[in-house]
Amino acid sequence: MAKKIDVQFRKDLEDLGVDADIMGDIMDIHNTHPNLVPYECKRQYNIKKNEEKLRSLNLMDIKPEMRSKTSQSQKRKTWTPKPKFTTPLEPARKSARIAGIKPIHYNTSEYLVPQRSERPRAPSRPKLAFNDIVDIKSDSAGPILDVLKKTVDKDLLVTPPKLKSEDSTILEDIRNLHLDQSHIAKLCKVRLSSMAIHPGHKLIVAGGSKQGEVGLFMPGEKKVTIRLEPHTDLVGGCQFSWNKLFTSSYDSSIRMFDSERLQYDQLYSDPEVWFRSLNVYNENEVLVAGTNGQVLKVDVRENSKVCEYPAKPDFSKYGSLWALDHSKYDTNYFLSTSNNATIAAWDHRNTKHPVDMNTSHSKTVSSAIFDPIRGKRIVSVGYDDKVCILDFSNKAKLSEVKKFSHCNNTGRWLTKFQARWHPSSDELFVIGSMAQPRRVEIYNMQGKMECTLSSENIGSIQSLVQFHHSQNALVCGNGSGYCYIFHND
Repeated sequence: MAKKIDVQFRKDLEDLGVDADIMGDIMDIHNTHPNLVPYECKRQYNIKKNEEKLRSLNLMDIKPEMRSKTSQSQKRKTWTPKPKFTTPLEPARKSARIAGIKPIHYNTSEYLVPQRSERPRAPSRPKLAFNDIVDIKSDSAGPILDVLKKTVDKDLLVTPPKLKSEDSTILEDIRNLHLDQSHIAKLCKVRLSSMAIHPGHKLIVAGGSKQGEVGLFMPGEKKVTIRLEPHTDLVGGCQFSWNKLFTSSYDSSIRMFDSERLQYDQLYSDPEVWFRSLNVYNENEVLVAGTNGQVLKVDVRENSKVCEYPAKPDFSKYGSLWALDHSKYDTNYFLSTSNNATIAAWDHRNTKHPVDMNTSHSKTVSSAIFDPIRGKRIVSVGYDDKVCILDFSNKAKLSEVKKFSHCNNTGRWLTKFQARWHPSSDELFVIGSMAQPRRVEIYNMQGKMECTLSSENIGSIQSLVQFHHSQNALVCGNGSGYCYIFHND
């Protein structure tokens, strides 16, 4: 039995890597201490060998001396507790209500901060003289003012063609457009929020900014720029009508610039409503979208409100309005978009409720535009990264024809994308793009991108895009107040 145990013990030592020349010494330790396991026997052998080596080097005698010296040099630090400062505890708070004590009433009126409105309103300024709101000398604004004054005669205006042109011809003309420094100008100091093109034979662009500025730009070898300050807040709508320029703003006012009298008149004001988009219905009436969910029709001659759509406001149903557009083919109808993801088609002859409401989008709709040929097709852009094509042929229902994805996530620092039709086609429209390199994109009715326009002079996102009514030109506006005009001259 003992032999079997020794054999097993040796096998365990071999597993531990013990050489054969020291196997006998370890077995002797095992015989002396039979209770030790193989690993402990090997450890005891190593300790014995190390001590023999230390004795041969005379290091065993030095070890106690070193211990005594180190013990003398090290002094133990005695810990002294810090003195505790005890403060008398206050009695626990008791409920005055449970104790039956009547509450003490304090006069807090002197401590209250006076409430402020959401946005400071501008003081009423019914009439603004041109020289009081222009930031440059009026002499340098002469060329633009001369062109605007001449357009009093409607015969001098170049009306857009009503006949549809071939898409291939239009695309070829668009691809021939280019951009140079003579057609680039800084309209406003900050982000452009709205833009309009004069319908005359001279190319004049107007743009409204986030801070209430209105800029005018006429390109050429000697490009002319005028910058006015008629508003005190974001200019949501901007549109020409003959020799006049209409603007609407978040400062609760609607104004008209008359180039003949060189005066910026206030047409209407409502301190409870902010005005976003604006659309000139005819020479004497203007449509304006309000944040209260109503569309206002304002008479230019009397500076008064004619009616509202709907007549009874219902914010829960219509939300806060964003964009407006009326059909040039049948002027009885116009569109409004809202932040509740709806597009409403209205009839001027019915102020009670819209003809129809479409819910193709799932988020705020930033624009919806009638096609300029027959007024039967509508292109809309939404915050849900979708572009929708709607049909309004029967003038009774807005039916969805096509919906495709397009990145419209411009963020809070850029103006939202707004699609615009080509003036000679109901198949092609232009829209800004978030893609690199920076560009604008032309799509067809099927949602296919036909072509793009870009330039080395453009390095920013073009939120506002619009074709000229009669010339082969495309106007773009960005978030820095710059205006870019692609042309083929």
